[in-house]
Amino acid sequence: MDKEHVQSEIERLTKDKLQIETSIVTYEKELLKLKAQNDMLTGALQTCNYFLSQYEEVKEETDSV
Repeated sequence: MDKEHVQSEIERLTKDKLQIETSIVTYEKELLKLKAQNDMLTGALQTCNYFLSQYEEVKEETDSV
């Protein structure tokens, strides 16, 4: 093994490491975005379930009258 070969390998590995680190940052940002969307969908589902329960309560009241 000569010095140039080792230096070349270090450069290649350093470049690969930088690309991986960049991907990690990108995926972390995407994960945060997906978690926020999941939270919004959870809230929307809760709201819909609330409205549905209110509708069913009103319907039961009007059916019993």
